[in-house]
Amino acid sequence: MAVQIILASQSPRRKTLLERMGFSVKVIASNADESLLDAESAENYVKRVARDKCLNVVERLQTTLYPTDHEGTPLRPTPGSLRHVENRWVIGADTAVVLGEEVLGKPTDTAHAAEMLQLLSGKRHRVITGFCVHDLRKDKEGLQAVSTEVRFKNLSPAEVEKYIAVGESMDKAGAYAIQGVGAYLVDSIVGSYTNVVGLPMCQVIEMMEEMGATDVLPY
Repeated sequence: MAVQIILASQSPRRKTLLERMGFSVKVIASNADESLLDAESAENYVKRVARDKCLNVVERLQTTLYPTDHEGTPLRPTPGSLRHVENRWVIGADTAVVLGEEVLGKPTDTAHAAEMLQLLSGKRHRVITGFCVHDLRKDKEGLQAVSTEVRFKNLSPAEVEKYIAVGESMDKAGAYAIQGVGAYLVDSIVGSYTNVVGLPMCQVIEMMEEMGATDVLPY
């Protein structure tokens, strides 16, 4: 099957979500900076990083798809000039766990993971995913952030220790995986489940449809 989506993310969870929808996915990892800026809101943060990831990969693809000037700089496409491009759609995404106004990223070690889980214990927090969809043929993009409210059960120190021992925490924002063993930490959610996993599929598909991806949509 021809590649239908280029995913600017190394997240196996995002790749799996897209593949379960019927897409053929090629991963091209982005090297965009994911640092939180001073006084940056969580929503602006995930949208900025998602867009930077997407455009980082788009710019690398452009060097092979677009003609260049005498200095080797890719020229901007004119409408319709890239109708031959088969791998048309690029998606970048970034997810943050937000407790109050504090953005919880990925833990640096097991002690940091335990600290995060203890902070989340018995509380409501938000999981916000920003995603950017870029159309290589038209050189256009869409950008959105989706928020889901998650409530944790009350966790004992022993439960936190046992969960960290499972090994799911280290590469996850907020130090848990709702799609894995970490599901038992979650008392309830309000909003998109796939958003908590890493990509709000309803909104991603709606955006692709609005941008004209009728030839690759799975329905």
